[in-house]
Amino acid sequence: MLNNSSLQLISMDRYVHSLSKTPHRHDHYTLMWITRGHGSQLIDGNEYEMLTDRVFFLHPGQVHSMLDFDRDGWLLLFSDMVYKLFLKYHPLEEYFGMMDLTGEKPYVDLTGNAKTFFESVFGLIRLELSNKGSDEDIFSHFISLLLLKANKLFHAQKKQPEANEVKEIIRKLKLSIEENFRSMPHVTYYAEQLNIQPRRLNDIVKNNTGQSVHDIIEERLLTESKILLSSSAMTVKEISYNLGFNDPSYFNRFFKRNTKQTPVQFRASKLR
Repeated sequence: MLNNSSLQLISMDRYVHSLSKTPHRHDHYTLMWITRGHGSQLIDGNEYEMLTDRVFFLHPGQVHSMLDFDRDGWLLLFSDMVYKLFLKYHPLEEYFGMMDLTGEKPYVDLTGNAKTFFESVFGLIRLELSNKGSDEDIFSHFISLLLLKANKLFHAQKKQPEANEVKEIIRKLKLSIEENFRSMPHVTYYAEQLNIQPRRLNDIVKNNTGQSVHDIIEERLLTESKILLSSSAMTVKEISYNLGFNDPSYFNRFFKRNTKQTPVQFRASKLR
């Protein structure tokens, strides 16, 4: 649905897709703001009411279907790259609030100033989309404003603080990876930091995120690679050393294995 763009904004009153009522998956992130509506939708088999001024967050791969088409609002679709730019500066947000895949609910209800805030940011997004070309950095900042505001409101509406040992382990792991992913690519290092056996740490992470620790480290390296290739003047060789690769040719193989493009091809695609 993104059609090779970084972000799309779709009005829900004009959008009816043949798959909407059929359980399906998307390959992008979705922020869904119901400005008028009733009925419900299914997300990963759980039914949620579509109430006015309720904002939903959907991850790529989640199974989704609409049970009622009488609604109005906005579908804000954005790419993995835009989301990873957000996480670069706010790495813990995806484990809490409405973005938490293991949480109790993937939504928040806008109240008072929060609704005005969303109206203002969505207005800026529409303005930016009306300009020629697109800028992932600008879109990422808009997404950051919306997600940070929504998560802050989520916690304000939550009656009791969340206490979960597993989530705390994942939170600390994420922090440690963010600080050390360039120089520490091995699971054993993070296990030692958390005082957990490597196998147990991998099991915890795999069971709660669907990824291994190695997968998360590689994903972070890949995200940083894309950011540097698209926004810095460093050569591919300089980027490979910056990311901790001793051999630039191995960096090339790593990047192509994960993107089906060489670093040079990826950079060229961003300059078109």
